[in-house]
This record gives sequence, C-alpha cells and structure tokens, in this order.
Amino acid sequence: MFRFENDIYFYAFGALPVMLTVFIWYLISIKKKLKKLGEYDLVKAMVPDISTSKKITKFVLLMLAFSSLILAICNLQTGSKTQEVKREGADIIVCLDVSNSMLAQDLSPNRLERAKFALEKMIDKLQGDRLGIIVFAGEAYVQLPITTDYSAAKLFLGSINTQMVPTQGTNIGAAIRKALEGFSKDLEKNKTIVVITDGENHEPEALEAAEEAAKAGVILNCIGVGSEAGVPIPMLNNGVVQGYRKDKDGNTVVTKLNKEVLQEIAGKTDGIFVQATNADIGLNAILDKLAQLDKKQIDTKMYTDYEDQFQWFLGLALILFIIEFFISERVSQWFRKFLAHVLKSNKKLAGIALLVFLSSASRLSAQKDREMLYNGNSKYHSGQNIGAINSYREALKLNPALKKANFNLGDAIYKEAVGIKNSKSKAPIMGMKPDSLAGIMLDEAAAQFDVVSQTVSHKDTLHQALHNLGNCRLKQENWQAAVDAYKKSLKVDPKDEDTRYNLAYALKKLKEQQKKDKNKDKDKQQQNQQQQQPQMSKEQAERMLNALQNMEQKLQGKKKKSEGQKVKTEKDW
Repeated sequence: MFRFENDIYFYAFGALPVMLTVFIWYLISIKKKLKKLGEYDLVKAMVPDISTSKKITKFVLLMLAFSSLILAICNLQTGSKTQEVKREGADIIVCLDVSNSMLAQDLSPNRLERAKFALEKMIDKLQGDRLGIIVFAGEAYVQLPITTDYSAAKLFLGSINTQMVPTQGTNIGAAIRKALEGFSKDLEKNKTIVVITDGENHEPEALEAAEEAAKAGVILNCIGVGSEAGVPIPMLNNGVVQGYRKDKDGNTVVTKLNKEVLQEIAGKTDGIFVQATNADIGLNAILDKLAQLDKKQIDTKMYTDYEDQFQWFLGLALILFIIEFFISERVSQWFRKFLAHVLKSNKKLAGIALLVFLSSASRLSAQKDREMLYNGNSKYHSGQNIGAINSYREALKLNPALKKANFNLGDAIYKEAVGIKNSKSKAPIMGMKPDSLAGIMLDEAAAQFDVVSQTVSHKDTLHQALHNLGNCRLKQENWQAAVDAYKKSLKVDPKDEDTRYNLAYALKKLKEQQKKDKNKDKDKQQQNQQQQQPQMSKEQAERMLNALQNMEQKLQGKKKKSEGQKVKTEKDW
C-alpha cells in the first residue's frame, strides 16, 4: 500500500509544459537571429563549439530534476504495518445507472458524468464508512465490493461508462437485490443503498425488491437525475454528438425522469428521494440522512504506520542538478575526441544506452499495466466481461509484452462470444446477427491464444493456450483447425483427458464433414457431366427439320409414281 502525503503539489507538474514551450521558443529565436547574420549553415560552421544537443541535454536534466523535486515534496509513503482497528461507520452501497439514457445532457456535461463527479466528492467526505459500487442497466454487476479503501473506490469510479453492461434497460430491482447480497452479514443495522438513476423503463420488480430491502432493515435512498420534461438521447462518437437515438418508427427517443416510481421505492424503506440539479445533485441530503444512522463499530484492517520515501527523489533531484551544472553548452575538443574514440572502439555503447533508457521507462509503466490487469481480473470474476476486455486491452497498450493480459483477454472474449452465440448475451452492435458477432469475437480470442502459444515457454500456460485455441475453433465448427490445436496441446501435456476428449469429438465431426464434402463433390460432378452433354442449337434443329421435310416430300413423290403402274399378281383372291 502506498500513498502521497502532500498530493496537492502534483499540480506543480503543470509547469512542465510551460517550461517546454519556453525552451522551444528560445531555440527558435536563436535560430532566427543566426539567420539574420547570414546563411544559417555558414554561420553555424563559423561557431562549431556551440552545441544545440548539449542545450537540449541540460534542459532534459533540469526537467527530470524538477519532476523528482516535486515527487519529493509530495512525499511518497509506503505502508509498513497493518493493524486491526475498530471504526464507527455505516455500510453504503451505491447503485449507479449506466444505461444509454444516462448520456442525456439535461445535466452538465451529462447525467452519468455529473453523478460520478458528485460521488467522488461524497467519497472525500466519508469517515469510517464502508462503500460498495454496483453498476446496472438491463442487468446489474458488482463494480466494487464493499470496502474502506476510498482510493480504490475512486479508481473504480473513474472507469465506469455506458458500455460496461451489454444489456440495455433500467432494471432497478436487479440492482437492489445485488446490493442486498453485497452487505456484510455481521451487521444488522446501519445499512443503506443509494440508487442514482433516471428511472427510465424500470422493471416491475423494483417495488418488490424495495419491500425485500425494508424487511432486511436496509434504507433505500433515491437520487433522480434528469428533467421531467424530457430530452433526447445523444449518439456520441469520440465525445462528439453525431445525432440522437430513434425508435423503430424513426421518431426521436425522449428520456424523462420517472419521479413517482423513485419516490415510491424510497418510501418503502423510510428513505428519501432527491431530484438532482446542476447546482446540487442531492448527495448532501443523503449524507445528512446517513449521519442520522445508529453507526456501530466495525472491525477492519488498515495501515497504521507509513514510511517516508521522499529522500530517494530528493537525492535523485540533487544528482541531476549537479550533472546539469557541470555540463557546458560548448563542445570541448577533449570530449569530441573521447566520444569519437569510444564510438569507434565500442559500437554497442549507443545500443546499451538506449536499452538502459527503455528499461527505466518500462519500469515506470509496469505498475500501471499491472493495475489494469488486476482491474480486468476483478471485472471478469464478477461477470463483467465487456469491462474486463477493456481493462485487458488498456494493459496491453501500456505493456504489449504482458502475455498474461493476452491470455486473460482471450478468455474474456471467448466467454462473451459463447454467451452471445447461446443467446445469453445480446449482440452489442446494432444490426449484426449474434452468430456473426460471435464468430468475429472467437477469431479475436483465438488470435490472443495464438500469440501466447508462440511466445511463452511455460508448459502449463502453453498447454492451456493451445487447448483454448482449439475450443475457439471448435465453437466456430472449424474442425480441422480445432484438431491441429488439440494435437499440439496434447504434445505438451499428453495426460489431459479434457483435451483428448475434445480432440476425439473434433475428429469425429471432421470425418462427417469430409464425407458430406465428398457427396457434394459427386453430385456436382454428375451435374457437370449432364451439362457437358452436347445439346442441339436452334439453327441445327431447323436444318434437321428442313432435311426431314425434304425427305418426306421425295418419298411422297415416289409413292405417287408407283401408284400409276399396274402390278401383275399371281392370285386375285
């Protein structure tokens, strides 16, 4: 566990872009002045000892020293001792609506962002209370299990968006029931649920879930976001409004606040309903309500002792300042000869320096990519496949060599694709059939497993990646590719019975397909033979008909001649 004691000084990093802008302007102004003296290349050749690269080096060192000094002032602290302490507080679970209607802009900048901003302010005011977050639309998912780690709550809150839940709608009842499951069993009182929604298209079981909450002694407080007059729902592309949602008849959809339903839900548990505005979203009234709860002691583990780490950053800043001070802006003849000699004798020096720089940069981003990986794992285990996919992709952007992210991304995509193929999930892309979308997603999952199988050497990981690759191809009914993947997997681990069974099934299906293909080839060959038989053209048929008519006429003429001659007969009876 780590924290910054004086994180307000992070704003000082805003001076870095200003310093960079001033330095670039300084270099440009010097170049302009030199051009006024004559031809730039000629003037530069006349003063070879002036080094622009050294100026840039000195400036980079100053920037790094300044950054280290800021970090030293912020004072990084690492937790060194945990202790079980007793705190007085309540259990609060926030159910946040992430349906598309929350993108409406009757609150600035929109309903969802306004609610997230207010929740962040509420977290800052909590003292000793445990907080959980649930996101819902047509379905409900746990975004953050109930915890006292407010920094983690802010982190999870920042990643919430309308793409997290594949099924659209506003199922308040599912969200309430999911929240009831998330409460600690050791407390009988001081539990509350805060529902933030517009109430649009609510499901009928919302009131039934509110009654269940009342029986469990849980207070429901509702915050209604939006206007009762209603506004259209924007369709965004990179944050820019491209149009507004329309129904199947082509009419613009208008989303309105369902105030009555939210008031009724809150009334079931003696909670309160607050309508949000741009000035006040209503969380202050909720906090006042929470303050009236009979708070009890909660046993929890927390860091009670932190060690300061500012000295490392302060030392680094001093070293960088000293190095910058001793670097001259002029190129010395000794340094020029020394550099030429070093580069000539050891050409690998530049590559080593570059490798050291890249390794240090990778360490800075390592913590962030691991954080995104753990975030994805949390969402995956809670059933939020889409959210997990996004987190894994962010981790790979930060660190493409993180093969664990490739493997987990493939798993999450495969699971979502199977759900879509089995009609358990709805296709999130409008106009695309579930089978088509599932096929595309299975291709992407297979690509991730293929990357892992070609780059890892660990036996168990390699075997599982090839097994999963075979499963992807099996779902696509690509029997030959599935057979190849399973065979490779069995070479790594011949004892895996699941892989052996899947291979037998794929071989059986492959033989059936090959048999069908042979029958189709035979039928096609017979059709081709029939088509290749010579057929009489219209002109040939006409010629043949004329020839038959001429022959008939000749026969008729001969018959008439023979009728005019008397034939002598032997008998006349």
